[in-house]
Amino acid sequence: MLQKIRTILFACDLEPKTNQAMEMALNMAIANQAEIVLMHAIEPVSAQAANMINNYISDITIKEMREEADRSTLERMQTYLGQFMEAHAEEMKQLPAFPRLELAHGIPAEVIEATAEKVGADLIIMNSRTHSRIGQMVIGSTANKVVHHSRVPVMVVPIIN
Repeated sequence: MLQKIRTILFACDLEPKTNQAMEMALNMAIANQAEIVLMHAIEPVSAQAANMINNYISDITIKEMREEADRSTLERMQTYLGQFMEAHAEEMKQLPAFPRLELAHGIPAEVIEATAEKVGADLIIMNSRTHSRIGQMVIGSTANKVVHHSRVPVMVVPIIN
């Protein structure tokens, strides 16, 4: 029996150029009548930066700053999804469910894999970011790690400038 795609995890970095990958996720979700989970990873600060921050800012203030960062990021995710839904209103009606949002903290490749497991994803869709001509010849480091370590299939959509 062929494997069904019921849940698609779209790992999004919230950059405008990720619309190509979101369009691919939408097409796959409609074709398979699958749910879409839009997730974003908030990277941890380095140990050196954390030590500097802890030396100058109280624990309460740090906690408040983290909560504000989460709120702000969720708002950006909702705005991104809202704009996308508005631009593709007819297609969005074909989805079996409203897309869910997931915010994760940690090293992106690791939390993408963990979130895929958490939501029961059957497919991960993400974009590949390149920063140089040499970088354009190889897949991005986060995407590369996910492709090589994921337990579910991964579709990487290149960013076309």
